[in-house]
Amino acid sequence: MTLTRSEDSQGRSLITAKGEIDLSNTGAFASALADVEGPLVVDLTGVTYVDSAGMSVLFAEAGRLEIIATPLLGPLLEMSGLTSMATIRGLE
Repeated sequence: MTLTRSEDSQGRSLITAKGEIDLSNTGAFASALADVEGPLVVDLTGVTYVDSAGMSVLFAEAGRLEIIATPLLGPLLEMSGLTSMATIRGLE
């Protein structure tokens, strides 16, 4: 997994993840999210796999996240209930 931090077009903090989010790298993922105060956009369009450890990081921060995902991750985000806790874009 690679993570980059930037700002979106509205000036909000943006973390872009690429690759797989799993037990081997959730510490880095959690730290990257925790390092940002306030609302945060997380771009998962380059993510091909998220395991339960990765999902737990997203759940821990869900109240302040806007997640950009692809239809590939849609079933996982919907079945887990994350779509009712965080703003999710890109599942169409």
